[in-house]
Amino acid sequence: MTESPEKTEKLVFIFDVDSLPENKISLFLKRSIAPSKIECPLYRLTHDVKGLKPEVAEYMNEFGLDYEILYKDEFIKKYEGFEIFGTFRIADATYPSVYIIIGSEREERQVYELISARYFNKCESLSCFGRVLERKYSQFKELGPAEFKRVNSPGYRPENDAEELDEKEEKKQKIENAHQKIVDMENEMKKTK
Repeated sequence: MTESPEKTEKLVFIFDVDSLPENKISLFLKRSIAPSKIECPLYRLTHDVKGLKPEVAEYMNEFGLDYEILYKDEFIKKYEGFEIFGTFRIADATYPSVYIIIGSEREERQVYELISARYFNKCESLSCFGRVLERKYSQFKELGPAEFKRVNSPGYRPENDAEELDEKEEKKQKIENAHQKIVDMENEMKKTK
């Protein structure tokens, strides 16, 4: 009896830019002269004047999964025929985004959206993006593809999502603590007058 090969996983980072020569030239000029003018937040996070930032490659090596970085037209062309979970069509993908490809080269592979475009507007640093990537990947592994998709859909309300509730409670507590410090300072100032 032969054992089936272990399913492989690969992350695919997709820029919100097509791979046309004029786009690549424009990106090169912008990252050399005015990086803040780069419209694609994923490209801005991962590239500097010399190209892919060394800390990005180092982080991905430490993360432990294979990865590739594609322009959106390259992604569509390469993964167009792959099964994308549920009724999702590759033409409906949002960019920039991160997808996870599961399966070996010899078997049918599946493509799942791991991080959608909306997260890139919230992260301005590699450390923020790294935390989002780690959280989403562990959530994907823990919940499985179907539940992960449900929990991460735009209309989902996390009434029962403990992590989301914990984050909200933590923010609320920080605001209350800051407010109390201000009140205490005001009271202290009144005493000294």
